[in-house]
Amino acid sequence: MKPSSILATFSSRNLLFKYTRPTMSVVEKQAHSTAINSFNLNHQDYDAFRPSFLKELVDPFLVQLGLGQYDSVTNKYKFDTTKTIVEIAAGTGKFTRNLVDNGFDNQNEINPDNLIIVEPSQGMLTSFKKNFPQIQSKNVYQASSYKIPLDDNTADSIIIAQGFHWFSDQDSLKEISRVLKPHGTLGLIWNFDYQSNSQDTPIEKAKFFNGGSHYFNSIDFSQYPHGTSAEVAFKDYFDKQPWSEKVCELIYNYDLGVPQYRHGKWRQSLSESESKHFHPIAQELFALYDKLIKKEDVYPYWETRSYITELSDSEKKNVKDQINQIIKDSITKESTPFTDKGDDRLLKPMATHAVVVPVKK
Repeated sequence: MKPSSILATFSSRNLLFKYTRPTMSVVEKQAHSTAINSFNLNHQDYDAFRPSFLKELVDPFLVQLGLGQYDSVTNKYKFDTTKTIVEIAAGTGKFTRNLVDNGFDNQNEINPDNLIIVEPSQGMLTSFKKNFPQIQSKNVYQASSYKIPLDDNTADSIIIAQGFHWFSDQDSLKEISRVLKPHGTLGLIWNFDYQSNSQDTPIEKAKFFNGGSHYFNSIDFSQYPHGTSAEVAFKDYFDKQPWSEKVCELIYNYDLGVPQYRHGKWRQSLSESESKHFHPIAQELFALYDKLIKKEDVYPYWETRSYITELSDSEKKNVKDQINQIIKDSITKESTPFTDKGDDRLLKPMATHAVVVPVKK
């Protein structure tokens, strides 16, 4: 598999682009300073504090992408590791771990290039290569979604974990479509911790999985009227832990100027692309799970966000102090439900959202 002749390299993982018009008639894109700096600086903290992705959701997600099958008799998944996955914005490999564990590890005799990594941040790639030495160096590219260094019709599926919102425009979607094979799929997946219009899909059209949630069995999704958005159910879910909800509301005052999953603009981009490069969303899947977190780790978790990383030291201290005050004022016995087992960590409700989009080729 030969890379294309022109390789675009960028120093940021999460690419937020602004447009500038040079003296030539061609419009150039430049990486935003927030994106340039944050993930090169904090890739180690990102790897330490950001959550991974649940097998309970990832496995059926991969099946929906056409990468495997589920055997209802044995209750097991089997994946076709002769197929080729391209993971864009792979970061430190939070999602990649699931792919490698399922056999997409460059060890398949028929297709030794069954996993190809495209990541724009050198810092992220430094951590990635330490985490996944088995992925051949020829299959790891420092590049972006705007110029993928691969031939046309290379990938059976392209997967983007925790990143599509940064580059969810028609230029990216056109390039992603080019690299996908006919009948290929685009898979998008995010972890999230607060309700938003990104979950604006009818409950009855989505699939829900229990990834180990303290509250999953207490939520009756059938109780909601037909046509109710999943966002409504997730508000009820995240209300279960007021301390976490209040911290989210504090932090999300800082993300208004940068693209984020919760803003939901990625949905509009996919809708605009339906007549050009992709069919409508074929499937949406959600998983609910718990994140147990030490009180002292709540701020470091949030500091891995690009818009917090870029704050001044004094601003960061102010955010940290407010978080600590919220925890002090808002935690209850329900906030630490496992103290009887010697575990005094806070329970933070979390969820994962996966989206399957077929290419139009």
